[in-house]
Amino acid sequence: MTVNLKSGYKIIFIIGLLLGFASVFLDWYYFQGVNDSGEVVVNWIYNALFDWSTELSQGAIINEFYEPKNASLPVAIIIAFLIVIFLSAYLVLFLDVERKDNLPRLKQFGFVNLSLVTLIGFFVLIYPLYFLLPNGLYYPFLAYNDYELEVTFYYSIGPGYFLQLISFVCTFPYAMFNHSIINTFEKEQSSAENAIKRHVESVREDLDLDKLISQEEFKLESAKESLKESPASKSETQKIFDDFLTVRGRR
Repeated sequence: MTVNLKSGYKIIFIIGLLLGFASVFLDWYYFQGVNDSGEVVVNWIYNALFDWSTELSQGAIINEFYEPKNASLPVAIIIAFLIVIFLSAYLVLFLDVERKDNLPRLKQFGFVNLSLVTLIGFFVLIYPLYFLLPNGLYYPFLAYNDYELEVTFYYSIGPGYFLQLISFVCTFPYAMFNHSIINTFEKEQSSAENAIKRHVESVREDLDLDKLISQEEFKLESAKESLKESPASKSETQKIFDDFLTVRGRR
């Protein structure tokens, strides 16, 4: 059951990566203005990779007046997002998160996945709050009729933004699954290290260096005394043997 669950998370995660990658090349937001005669007088389209663009020719006064200002994501963030997508794809295809024998790489894997989810969350939540709404670009959609200009303005998010929403839903479960496994491995490793440490401390004996030195010095002195006494003992034995022979010879 665990394998099936992991495989399901992984497949959904890969789908989320593909959707996130595709979203960068699609439109994220539309801002249009149509006058009462049905002519499009304002037309601005936002793409995360190619910034704001318009299909109207230059010189359209109303269109240029309503050009969105400071409503673009930094290109560096988009490039970082693409890099993280490729890293996540490589890791999810070639690294097994349930093998705890490679915990450092698993931590890197977890960091990449959390970065991916964070970036997608930034696009989904922060972008409309800090880039669209402050510039009068309503979210997620609105139709507003300006009676003075006799123009109806249409505000709406595009397919790229929808794919980001789906991508977040697809990538978040596997990222959290991976994060929980890494935390479990770290706890097990920490518990094993603590158990070994306690065992070593319990069997370790405090060594008395002075006592060991004294014992070795005593052994050396004893050996020297034995060497000194050996010749004397041999001479005494020889003397007793000679006296025995002399006495026996007299008899």
